[in-house]
Amino acid sequence: MDRESDRSSTHNAEWLRSHRASVEGELSRRRTRETGWSWARLITFGVAVWALYLLGGSSTAAVAVLAVGLGLFAFSVRVHGRARSARELAERVILVLEESAKRIGGTVALVRGEAEPPSSEAAALPIALEEDPTWAMTDQERDDLDLFAAPVGMFGLLNRTSTVLGARRLAQMLNHPCLSIEHILRRQETVRCLEQHPAERNRMMGATAGLRGKDAYLDRLVRAIQSAEHIRFPIPLSLMRLWTAVAAVTTCVAVVQAAVGHYRWGMALFGLLIINLSLYAAWGRRFGRALEIWKDLGPVTRGYMDSARQARVDLPDQTDLDCLRRAFAGVSSRSVLPRLCGWIGWSDVGGVFHELFNVLFFYDVHVLTGILGCAIPNRAALLMGLSSLAELEAVASLACFAWEQPVKCYPTPVVQPGVTMTACRHALLPPERAVPNDFELSATTRVWIVTGPNMAGKSTLLRTVGTNILLAQIGTVATTETMQWSPVRLITDLQARDNLADDESYFLAEVRHVLRMVSPPDGAEPILGLLDEPFRGTNTKERIAASVAVVERIMASRHFLVVATHEPALTRLVDDCAAPTGGGAQAGSVARNVHFHEHLEDNAMVFDYQLRSGPAVARNALLVLEREGFPESIIARAHEWIDDNADPGPRVDDPGFPRGITPRASPA
Repeated sequence: MDRESDRSSTHNAEWLRSHRASVEGELSRRRTRETGWSWARLITFGVAVWALYLLGGSSTAAVAVLAVGLGLFAFSVRVHGRARSARELAERVILVLEESAKRIGGTVALVRGEAEPPSSEAAALPIALEEDPTWAMTDQERDDLDLFAAPVGMFGLLNRTSTVLGARRLAQMLNHPCLSIEHILRRQETVRCLEQHPAERNRMMGATAGLRGKDAYLDRLVRAIQSAEHIRFPIPLSLMRLWTAVAAVTTCVAVVQAAVGHYRWGMALFGLLIINLSLYAAWGRRFGRALEIWKDLGPVTRGYMDSARQARVDLPDQTDLDCLRRAFAGVSSRSVLPRLCGWIGWSDVGGVFHELFNVLFFYDVHVLTGILGCAIPNRAALLMGLSSLAELEAVASLACFAWEQPVKCYPTPVVQPGVTMTACRHALLPPERAVPNDFELSATTRVWIVTGPNMAGKSTLLRTVGTNILLAQIGTVATTETMQWSPVRLITDLQARDNLADDESYFLAEVRHVLRMVSPPDGAEPILGLLDEPFRGTNTKERIAASVAVVERIMASRHFLVVATHEPALTRLVDDCAAPTGGGAQAGSVARNVHFHEHLEDNAMVFDYQLRSGPAVARNALLVLEREGFPESIIARAHEWIDDNADPGPRVDDPGFPRGITPRASPA
């Protein structure tokens, strides 16, 4: 880690501690305010009841005092609710800050979930921000690049979302990296803006954290909004409301008359109940069933409203964030979410009173009509608001990752095909353990052949290249000091597995993965293939022959390849790799040999994980066998066989072969 990166990481850690102290002070004040208004609510209600008792229930003064007391009580309840919401927001902001503290400096730690969220076609949302075209990652790439690995994969490393909607959007970004330079730059601007405003970002994330644990309800809210339809009423709605008003007046008068001893109104009330029971039995329960999907959605709808209001305040009117801000402003207006929250709140009434109100006033009809009257006209705005919430959570996760990294850059997308990285490292490696290396592919050097001993870093290099390109193409920072690249379509074959269910052997699975590299689908963007030890599942001669043919095919194309291998035959291709003029290649195209090295220290192999130019000349397989206690006879016979079957590649008597463990003769 260089000094500038170290200073940046230290500055962010200090800001985190300072900001947390500030929020904790604000939390203390908000708790005091909430407690004060809680007492005010209790006192005003007690004063109203006490004054009514002293003045007498039948006097005008008593009624006036009761009205004033209840008014003050209602005001206290309202202000107390706002104070409670402010206190809860401060607590959730502290929670978000604690999560950032676990990741500051690039620490690899799981903050939210690492598993890919379950998809839901029934709760699909419209697109908030356009990003086409994209490249769909297959299960092979998802597995090879550890997208959803446990305990921490790339998704787990990035994921800071609080809702299943945001988690799905983030997973979609990873599964479909962008291929458009324009869209990548727009995403970068959005992520950079959120990265540079950590206080506002944490407040918005704190507001959204109120929706944690409500994923099932959130999906149900989406389905309820999507499926909302007006229910045909047997009679005109205006006539039904008039009848409800008559029923309400009749009920009130009957109750008052009964209280003073006049029971004749009871007959009118009884007749009203008979009529309403008949009507309710005929069609009222249909409204109750239609209302079921909205029940218990009050908390999640209020959480949606709180998140939209906070985002409307904190989002800037620049980059794509302005589109999200306008979407939140639309749904948080008084006639949309606040109104919908109010009606959904009434749907939670249950028990005996609920049935009584249905019989007397057709309660469910009024509530459902109110909900649908709000949801249907504003359906597009409500769904777009939820989609914007998911988008905001996803880009905020990318911004958190960018803010927390000690070594990073926003990669520069270019039109000229190629990839250049300086001091690149794998994001899933702790910064203190990662050894940075440079990497470069261009129109004239499209193939890298990576050699070296086992455990020296070949596979990690391939994954490092793949993950940094993936990070670049979803619009966040790459874990490199600098990076310039043209968008590519990633295809990998790093850890092929057999599939007995599909009657697919290990070798057949590998063949099919490599076939995607040599015969890729049509597309404007080139393929970047990452290939580790090709064709391991067959005999040596055919493995080498097939590997050479594949590398030559890609060298003669416009695509790119990074292949890790132990085969000297592949390294010798570099000497004869001037590309032919046909086959879509450019004259002078070449491959490049690079390698990792090891040395012996105290009779043990030590790796420095530094990439070097040229092919590897050392072998360590027999050293590993001897170090692990294989019988001396086996070690000696292996060295003897190498001497008897020497090829033009490196041998045990090569100057570069590590010394220190001398082959011993087989015991008699």
